[in-house]
Amino acid sequence: MMYDLIVIGMGPGGYEAVLTALRKKLNVAVVEKSKLGGNCLNRACIPTKYLRSGAHSIEKLSKLKNYGIMIESYSIDYKTAFESKEKAIGFLRKSLEQLLKSKKVPVFNGKGRIVGKNQVEVSYPDGKTEVIEGKNIIIATGSYPASVGKLVPDGNYIITTEDYMEKLDTLPSSMLVVGGGVAGCEIGFIAKTYGCNVYIVELQDRLLPSNTVSTEISKNLLRKFNSIGIKTFFNTTVEDFSIENSKVNVKLSNGESLTVDKILLTVGRKPNTNDIDTIGIEKDEKGFIKVNQYLQTNYENIYAIGDVVNSPMLAHVAAYEAKIALHNITSDSKKTPDYTLTPWAIFSGYEIGYVGLNEETAKSKGIEVVSGYFPYTYNEKAVDELDSEGYVRLYFEKNSKKLIGADVVGIGASEIIHEIAVFVKEGYTAEQVHEFIYFHPSLSEIFAFASYDVAVGKLF
Repeated sequence: MMYDLIVIGMGPGGYEAVLTALRKKLNVAVVEKSKLGGNCLNRACIPTKYLRSGAHSIEKLSKLKNYGIMIESYSIDYKTAFESKEKAIGFLRKSLEQLLKSKKVPVFNGKGRIVGKNQVEVSYPDGKTEVIEGKNIIIATGSYPASVGKLVPDGNYIITTEDYMEKLDTLPSSMLVVGGGVAGCEIGFIAKTYGCNVYIVELQDRLLPSNTVSTEISKNLLRKFNSIGIKTFFNTTVEDFSIENSKVNVKLSNGESLTVDKILLTVGRKPNTNDIDTIGIEKDEKGFIKVNQYLQTNYENIYAIGDVVNSPMLAHVAAYEAKIALHNITSDSKKTPDYTLTPWAIFSGYEIGYVGLNEETAKSKGIEVVSGYFPYTYNEKAVDELDSEGYVRLYFEKNSKKLIGADVVGIGASEIIHEIAVFVKEGYTAEQVHEFIYFHPSLSEIFAFASYDVAVGKLF
């Protein structure tokens, strides 16, 4: 039979594509070689946040006496946390399976490869193949962990983030994290808080070395890491390593040596586009699929979304692109993606959220900025929660005083960043942000204080 749509890959992008297609009454088929839910649900976003919630709870234990809760002693069992995490994501995966079953969506459990404009060949683990046909095809096969130099993952001494999240049910006593980006900072914090001795080596000069992350965020996170005993090495690489007596001896480019149980590679991800087709779908030199402004490949009925295209490698971006692709498949009027207000969140020593421009990115666009700042220290809700570390910085265009971006570091950052994203989208001025009526006490009212100086005038 000829399906209206074949979706290859059932991560956040594929999942959203199927949901939207079903609502639009399309006849859909799914091709997925591994577990439903993709990398995000099974090996990245969801399990990471689960374990980070555990790590954050461990941090709060010492503060509970302030609520009159006296805990004389406690123990930490990472294996239990790992198994509970597996149950949680297992429940979510099962829910997805049941939804597809209830809607009679066929799932072909094999590797998909496009062999014709309307044809996908499915290769099954037993070696058998089958070709299915669809009027439209969406490629949503995601990405896989990159390696660097001699550091090639072996699943034992040198592991990927996927190995860590999916297989490592017992923490090593020590671990070197290669890469101080988002994954390195998230997993490094989790491992350290659960009792592993953590080192982070980073090629650049700071944690979270991306122009979308302000240097102020990086400095605050480094201070936090220093306070909990995570050792960091900047402008440094792994020069050499050897495995002896079930340990990894590491020589760093700065001349220092370490002995650890495992090396965790967190040096980015590559698009999962190897052997995706035999019909000449165009890719760039990094393997990303080339798409036009409507997310179409060089075949107008074949679309690509998520990590396989050169857009922000975020689950919610994949889902956003899926909706746009489905609109363009089913409508004569076309939509194009706009990534300018993509919200970002990081769950590490602090919860971090940011959106829009910061001082550095605004400067690169020739925009003059004034900023407003307020620490969580004096936010009553954060004080009530015994979680008053962090701050908010709001960025305004200097002349118009319009809000153009924000950094939030602290409890609830990943939630309240959406509020600020709406303010940016609506073109709020500092005065409008300040005069908005916020519930008291709330985390959100910190925006009224962070905009005070710019909107009304400085107090000090």
